[in-house]
Amino acid sequence: MQLIFDRGGSVRGPVGDPELVELYRHPAPEAGAWLRTNFVTSLDGSISGPDGRSGSINTSSDQHVFAMHRALADAVVVAGGTARHEGYRAVDLAPWQQAIRTAEGLAPLPMLVVVTRSGRLDPSIARPADGPGGPVVVATTVDNPAADLGPLRDSGVEVLELGTVEVDLTGLVDELAGRGLPRLLCEGGPHLHRDLLAAGLVDELSLTLAPVVVGGRGPRTTAGGELPETLGFGLQFALLGDDGALFTSYRRDPLRAVSA
Repeated sequence: MQLIFDRGGSVRGPVGDPELVELYRHPAPEAGAWLRTNFVTSLDGSISGPDGRSGSINTSSDQHVFAMHRALADAVVVAGGTARHEGYRAVDLAPWQQAIRTAEGLAPLPMLVVVTRSGRLDPSIARPADGPGGPVVVATTVDNPAADLGPLRDSGVEVLELGTVEVDLTGLVDELAGRGLPRLLCEGGPHLHRDLLAAGLVDELSLTLAPVVVGGRGPRTTAGGELPETLGFGLQFALLGDDGALFTSYRRDPLRAVSA
């Protein structure tokens, strides 16, 4: 993998895991959280392949960077629909990811936070696919039936009831930061991404451009209504994978914002 641009001034050239840690380490905000969203898209803008999953368009280098993101996050945030569709479970990590977390002074495993208005999730989400898994929190609204939430609680999932009609995303981010979990990684889906952007909660957008074209009507990184304003982001760094994937990191730049 090659570093081809860095606003921070790093020398362009080959990078390994130590350099990736330096690039992808979350900035330490004086207060609150740093929320990064991460998506892979095809050259024609789709975040999924013909099978409807992101895994069918990502590359080996994207899989590694995806794993690096998780190694550096306090909590992985995902929408309920994405969690159900992609088969999310409590986060488990490989030994090399755990070693990075130890060196960074992070908890052994990141928390999985599922945002779902309905609260309808399979309780098996509390169990990792393999080995030990991190804690699981479900953020939902206050009016869900106890019959839906009870099995989750019984499985060891913590349920946060935030908001009425919609999950209070600002309240959720504040809650996580208040628990000492400021490094937040959102992995989708498009509706949650749009709502986080609309609430002004996204600090960084990590976007991988996979070297494929899929056609069709695949989803974008956002879905739903227009944002109240066009948000501005500035390129922080760019990497080129050996398999042709292009990795970009864009950070919020209010000076680039344009009123809608």
